[in-house]
Amino acid sequence: MDAVEMIKQDHRTVEELFGRFFETDSETTQEDLYQEIQTALNAHAEMEEQVLYPAMKEFAADQVEEALREHAQVKEALVELLDADLNEEDFESQFTKLMEDVRHHVQEEESPGGILELARQNLDQTTLAKMATQMTNIKTGIEDDLAA
Repeated sequence: MDAVEMIKQDHRTVEELFGRFFETDSETTQEDLYQEIQTALNAHAEMEEQVLYPAMKEFAADQVEEALREHAQVKEALVELLDADLNEEDFESQFTKLMEDVRHHVQEEESPGGILELARQNLDQTTLAKMATQMTNIKTGIEDDLAA
């Protein structure tokens, strides 16, 4: 698996977690799913910021800057939601906004001319494979830290 495939796989995983969050009625399960979502989004952002975006800055500077702004918004929303109670009225609207922001970001990255297509066009397969290894190490480290 290369870096582009890994990022797309992460996007699908987060989308599945979002769906499961609203399908469950159990507050405990929602709390667990929210923790999974938070971990997945933080790990995903870190691996993109540390590996993909630096490699793409030369080829897609504007898209990298936009993606970094979007990551900052998502991280801010995650912090706000951490302090919120699942039963509060505004939790659902805040969570829905987070989902919309993430989906918008995913669409931009995966669209024709998006950063993932540009990565495929400008980086060779060896580089993309090395990036996937780096990204896996970052993701595993973050998941291990958060699980501890």
